[in-house]
Amino acid sequence: MSFKFPLFIIILTLLSFSACEQQAKETITTEVAPAKKVTVEETRPEGTTKTNWLRPPYKHWAIKNVDKLFPVANIAKGASIAKLEKGSTSLTDLKIEQFDGKIYGFEEHLDSNRTDGFLVINKGKIIYEKYFGNMTATSPHNWFSVSKSLTGLTAAILAAEGKIDLQKPTLDYMPELKGSAWDGTIVQQLMDMEVNIHFDEAYNNPKSDAYKFAKVSHFVEIPGPPSKFATVLDYFKSVKKGENHEELFHYVSLNTEVLGMIISKVTGKKPSEAMSEKVWSKMGAEQDGFIMKNPKGYELVSAAINSNLRDAGRLGQLMLNDGKVNGQQVIPASVTQAIKKGGSVEKFAQSKRGKIFKNFHYTNQWWHTDKAAFFAKGLFGQWIYVDPTTETVIVKFTTADIPTSTEYDWMNNMNLMEAIVERLK
Repeated sequence: MSFKFPLFIIILTLLSFSACEQQAKETITTEVAPAKKVTVEETRPEGTTKTNWLRPPYKHWAIKNVDKLFPVANIAKGASIAKLEKGSTSLTDLKIEQFDGKIYGFEEHLDSNRTDGFLVINKGKIIYEKYFGNMTATSPHNWFSVSKSLTGLTAAILAAEGKIDLQKPTLDYMPELKGSAWDGTIVQQLMDMEVNIHFDEAYNNPKSDAYKFAKVSHFVEIPGPPSKFATVLDYFKSVKKGENHEELFHYVSLNTEVLGMIISKVTGKKPSEAMSEKVWSKMGAEQDGFIMKNPKGYELVSAAINSNLRDAGRLGQLMLNDGKVNGQQVIPASVTQAIKKGGSVEKFAQSKRGKIFKNFHYTNQWWHTDKAAFFAKGLFGQWIYVDPTTETVIVKFTTADIPTSTEYDWMNNMNLMEAIVERLK
């Protein structure tokens, strides 16, 4: 991909193939032991607060230390760990084109994009794993909007179990939202970001929707008077339909939050508990994940899940293997197969992003490329990229200098993913 287009902010702006064939075929079957906690000396920047934690220089510490800033809820792991082995395929000689036309070497690219951790699993074996700066194999890292994909996966599993009917009206589960943007929608529309929502993303305007959501969710503490809404649900009741009825795909975090509410309604549990029960405890995670809570215990399912690098890789591996871990079916294969199939190219094409990313699509809170690959993606450069054609999972944790955009992150790192996939064919 070598085209360019205007820079835009996704969320919260406030604040050469030279490896020999023989080497590529060699496999080292050494098992990768679970990482032991390593203490890396890191200093919390003086003045770091819940207000500035997404701004430099504070965020380079804060994004890996969310649990030291906010209350969190564990997403508990299970009793067994899914084993990973070490493979051998060279990637370090790859050349990656940047959005501005510059060509960087593989690790030069990772460094220039402020990568914190990078993992490549090919055919079940780790062929590349590296940590940068003060991140280690056991460091948690905020997923930002990658969180949406775990939320969508959990909802899809509940649907496969008959606890959620994706074709039912949203108000069957959330009658409290009568008269809001979700009145007249079905749950599948939330899953696919096809709800017509008025959402003004002016985070410095106290009258805007984004400002109101940030204020009541406490994802960022905003100085000034408290929110006029007592709870997140109270704010959601006030959200109205949008004016652009032609935009059939509209990516807004609020849809994911409503899915989290539905998950709680049908299970009687917090989203973190449902995520553990349905996914995290079954996929062989090394560590518990966790999710940020606001002061009233509300869990922000669209942007605040955290884990180490390998466990994000295990989630990608679960998706690649159609819900199997060590040959055992732990989530319904139909769930992952629906995500692999993807959503409506036609609906996505009518959106702002669809005019840029031709033949991409989106379903069940996962992005899908114009090829077989699909991915989860988050603010500041978080990726879980799954390519079934080469049996590859790529995870990238990043603390980009600026909020991610089409040029800065989508293009640079899509080029990176495609270069790795091409090498592994």
